[in-house]
Amino acid sequence: MSVRCTRPLTWAELVDYWAGDVPADQVGAVDEHLMACAQCTAESMRIAAITETVRGFIPPIVTDELLAVLRRRGLTARDNAMRPGERKEVLFPSAVDLLIHRLSGMPLDDAERVQFRLLAESTGQLLVDVHDVPFDRAAGTVLIACQKHYAAYPPDTIADIHVHDRSGRETVHRFTILHRFESP
Repeated sequence: MSVRCTRPLTWAELVDYWAGDVPADQVGAVDEHLMACAQCTAESMRIAAITETVRGFIPPIVTDELLAVLRRRGLTARDNAMRPGERKEVLFPSAVDLLIHRLSGMPLDDAERVQFRLLAESTGQLLVDVHDVPFDRAAGTVLIACQKHYAAYPPDTIADIHVHDRSGRETVHRFTILHRFESP
């Protein structure tokens, strides 16, 4: 027969614990409670699974700041620099976690909003459509974070960057990316 916890840790306390937001002077008390309480440990494991899944989520468009955080966490990323109109075959090495398509050479200094669309070149099928993506105005870049599970997409992709400027005008910059995924 299991003993019921007399002071269960709250959902918020456990989320803070797994997010690393518990004050340093309180971490020991939470650790101690979890070591002695099967009920709270079971709930903690459910929350840990959720927080780890969220931590692992990487959006299709990233910033240099987020890329730096991901690298500090141990992810390996290889850059693929491209310019508008370029068509390039790119190998995604098996030892790399992210292939960063650094789409540059676009005039973004007057951009109000940037949209990203990914299409299959051979069929025209729309694969991804993100209406408002982060961009580096000064550098004129958008960073696409290609992940290994993207191998399920067609290998011939077109990345269209739609730049909407402050006057309401839209310009489209096209990058053709031919993916090859290296087998482990």
